[in-house]
Amino acid sequence: MSADLFTNYESELAELITSIRQRLDSTLPDLTGDARRNELRTTQSELKEAGELAGQMEMELLTLQGPTRSRATPRVHQLKAEVERLQHEANMAAQGLGNYEANRRALLGDQQADDLLLLDSGEDRLGSGDQRTRLLSGNERLAKGSQRLQQSHRIAIETEAVGASILNDLRTQREQIVNTRETLMQADSHIDLSHRTLRTMARRSMTNKMIVTGLIVIGVSLVVLVLYIKLTR
Repeated sequence: MSADLFTNYESELAELITSIRQRLDSTLPDLTGDARRNELRTTQSELKEAGELAGQMEMELLTLQGPTRSRATPRVHQLKAEVERLQHEANMAAQGLGNYEANRRALLGDQQADDLLLLDSGEDRLGSGDQRTRLLSGNERLAKGSQRLQQSHRIAIETEAVGASILNDLRTQREQIVNTRETLMQADSHIDLSHRTLRTMARRSMTNKMIVTGLIVIGVSLVVLVLYIKLTR
């Protein structure tokens, strides 16, 4: 599942990078005034989303194993570097817009500059169809972002379930180890008791042997004594 999710993130990030690159190279240079500012805001929003996708890819990269991870690592670094490069270009474009308006006001005066801005705004309204298209595209990306959040939430729930299962297994194993330890302690006490019993039996056996030996010696002595008395008469 991690590999599939990583592939989805990579595909979405590649689409975002293509969209941002098209805005910076083709759309922004032809716009001025409010339309340019709106386009820059949209670009910055897409760059933020691209950065989040790059972060998600780095997180998913940690879950990959072996050759899959080795192949994916350079792609992540390349895409992340491209996002940073686009961010720099967008910042430069935004800075250029501020410098352009400041220079125009310095040359034409505030009133004429405002009039030109109004004209630019009027021209920008002609591109409302493009803005509607961009809005639909933004909604689509928002839906994809929601889907990614749902996938991440599902993965988190699955991970939590796996963690709970592991904890239950560890708890069961701990109980088994404790029970085994108690059994071993009981067996050790039984062995010690058996050892003491064997020593007691050994002492009793030795005592019995000594008694029997003494009786035999006494019996033999009596027999010898009786024979001696009979022979000496």
